[in-house]
Amino acid sequence: MTVKAKAMVLVEPGRLEPAEFEVRPPGPDEILIKTRVTSVCSTDIKVLHGHVGAARYPVIMGHEFTGEVVAIGAAIAGRSPVAVGDRVTPEPYVPCGRCAWCRTDHHYHNCPDVKLFGVSMPSDRPPHLTGGYAEYVYMVAGAMLHKLAAGASDLAGSLSSVLGNGVRWVKTLGLLSFGQSLVISGAGSQGLCTLAAAKEAGVGPIVMLGLSSDQARFELAREFGVDHIVEVDQQDPLQAVPELIGGPPDVVIETSGAPAGIQTAIKLVRRSGRVVSIGLSGGRQTAIAFDDLVWRDITLACGKGQAGNVTDAVRLINSGKYPFEKINNTHYPLADLPRALADTEKPPAGFIKAAIVFDG
Repeated sequence: MTVKAKAMVLVEPGRLEPAEFEVRPPGPDEILIKTRVTSVCSTDIKVLHGHVGAARYPVIMGHEFTGEVVAIGAAIAGRSPVAVGDRVTPEPYVPCGRCAWCRTDHHYHNCPDVKLFGVSMPSDRPPHLTGGYAEYVYMVAGAMLHKLAAGASDLAGSLSSVLGNGVRWVKTLGLLSFGQSLVISGAGSQGLCTLAAAKEAGVGPIVMLGLSSDQARFELAREFGVDHIVEVDQQDPLQAVPELIGGPPDVVIETSGAPAGIQTAIKLVRRSGRVVSIGLSGGRQTAIAFDDLVWRDITLACGKGQAGNVTDAVRLINSGKYPFEKINNTHYPLADLPRALADTEKPPAGFIKAAIVFDG
């Protein structure tokens, strides 16, 4: 009996269509997983609208997902770190494994031949199913899989790369250590995962900046252990933050990408402090007074991806210390992916993050 996998294919920017693909046994160096949860990323919106240069169409989007291993290729069956029946989550990037970038601990996603699940592997070429908005996904050669613990939820596991980002902003780019003060600009999934990573590192006090409409996100931030919240449409953070923590923060991590947020982060951080700016501005220009950076001895660090940081993220997910599953607080079946994408682009009240949940 031939097994068919339902999928949603982005045929071209703006045109999303349902499709079915035949599920064949994995190639010698592939692993086949049955998808359980795919979290909707804001990058999917950019791919949807044709604003990601690496995207190749037609494509099955979705790069934040968990699945169950159902088959392992013959060439790697004896040396794979995972087994049939394991629940796993992949890193989005699949580097070549041979170039100079791939020999680095935290920059292998800069590999010139890197592949990206749900973005750069088109669905009209074998193995076709290479994105999380499908019932099955092939883990191609070189894919990096992380195993979920028995008690970890699929909703939490699908956030492994998002939390990997949070670990990166705190540890690899932010260089934060125990007892340092931190401001997180932005209360979305990136900000919440950054908060958890910072708490785990002993960072504090921590202030989160957001809008008065972010109450559901603030409620979860309090559950994660944030020390203070400032609603920037109600209070001036340049005045409120120093009053709350006794001076300017050691580090500001700016996740929103809004030009005003980036400018505020630079003004807010202490002398010889560090600003980590990772939010994409969608092509908008941000005016920065570089003389101020120089005179105040500010380090501005930018970056993408989570290379080398997902292991720590999955360890934290598997620990069960933080309710990461609550970030994915709005659930949809695969057929409702257009609505999930629309809600991600223009969030309704109470929305934090969308997740496509597959039938068991």
